[in-house]
Formats: sequence, structure tokens, C-alpha cells
Amino acid sequence: MSIPRRYLSDVVFERLGAEILRGEIPPGTALPPEQALSERFGVSKILVRQGLHRLAEADLVSVSQGEKTRAKDPARSSRLDVIALYYRLAPELPLSNDLVRSVLEKQYTQGLSIVDVFSRRAVPESKKALVALLRSHATSAQTAAGIAALERAMWTLLAEATGNCILAAEVRYWYDTLTSRPQMPNPAPPSLRFHFYEELARRLATDKDALGYYIAELAPLMRALGTATPGTRGATATPGTPATTATKGTSKTKGASRATEHRS
Repeated sequence: MSIPRRYLSDVVFERLGAEILRGEIPPGTALPPEQALSERFGVSKILVRQGLHRLAEADLVSVSQGEKTRAKDPARSSRLDVIALYYRLAPELPLSNDLVRSVLEKQYTQGLSIVDVFSRRAVPESKKALVALLRSHATSAQTAAGIAALERAMWTLLAEATGNCILAAEVRYWYDTLTSRPQMPNPAPPSLRFHFYEELARRLATDKDALGYYIAELAPLMRALGTATPGTRGATATPGTPATTATKGTSKTKGASRATEHRS
């Protein structure tokens, strides 16, 4: 299989890394020889070696002179390259997969942090900008593309308004890395998702317990993720959103099967 030249070493790294993260190459397993990998990817052994070195830098394999290259336990890696691979892989896997569950839980809890810090630290100008953002997207957010654009703009605004450079960088990193989201059955319509954001924004702008609202809306999803059985599609939410039929000023929980979504 031939790979575009500009992606040669990257693809070797990402495809082998993905197989390690998915458990297709268990920890301790020896990778095929460089010659075999060269033939598989249709690239030179030098480029294969570069990909393997990147895997070693990401702490996904162990490479020793004269020894076989072996997969390591990805759960022990702290490299951002590995986190990026986790994010990229999630949309390709069934919801029951532990990796998807981990990605969703990360989104929910990251959103919680952002809402908390914004509530405590945002200046009046940021709150006005938030309300204006929701108003400007009221019509466009009724479509899938429109609500996705609102989600990105809103979480970026919230994170930057916290004054916490790490939260802001994480949101930018998330959106730049996770170009698509895990696929969930029976997703809530954009209108329902918009109502959640509208109410969250209203509470953030008026200091009306936005944090409590966020936690209450997401509690059913967190419980569903925690009880999803491997091999099933037990949790049906997408990143960071409430299991409600929210209307302005109120919410009515229906369960995780109607969860709305955001990417925080």
C-alpha cells in the first residue's frame, strides 16, 4: 500500500500507535521486523525507523539496539502524541469501547472545570459576549453544522474568559485534534442542544448556579457511561452534554438516550 510522501513517517507512527492503543498489539508483543513493516506500508526502512522512534518517544514501544521492538502499555504514557491518538481513534470505535468512554468522560469533566472557573472569574464584558454569541447563533444552531459551530465558539469563549491559559489551550487542542466525534445512536436534535446552551449561558451571565445546572444535566450521562457494558451500546450520549429536554429556565431529564452534545 502506497502512502503520500509527505505523510510517510506520520502514518507509520499513527497506524502502529492506533493498533497499540486499540489493544490489537498487546503490551510486550514484538512488532514485525523493519523489512516487513517497510513492505506493509510501502516505504523505506529509514522511514519505518523514524516512525518507530516516534512511537518510542511517545512511550508506546521499547526500542533497543539488537533487540526486538516491543509494544508498551499505553496507559502508562504521558505524552501528548498519545492523547491525540486517543482522540482521533474515538470516533472510529463502538460506544462500548473503554477508549470512547474515557474520551467522553474527559469532555464532561473538562466542561465542568470551565463552567466552574468562568462562574467565579469572568468579567461582565465576557458575560455580555456570551449572551450575544447565543443570540447570533439562534437560527443557525438549528442545524447539525450550526450547533457544532456554536459549541466550538462557546467553549472557546468560556475557556478564554476564565483567564486560565491551560484551560484555553486544552480547548483549542481538543478541537484541533478531534476533527470528528464519537458516533452515538439516537442523538438529540440541534434544537434541544441549543436550549441547553441557551440556559447555561443565561445562568452564567446572571450568576444563577450554572455549575449546579451543568452537573444536574450531565449526571445521567456520567452514570450511563459508568454502567455501560463492554460489547453493548449502553450509553448514548456525546461529549459533555445533558440528558434533558431543556426549555428556557427549566430542564426535564429524559435519560441518556436523548443526550445532547458538546465538545469541551
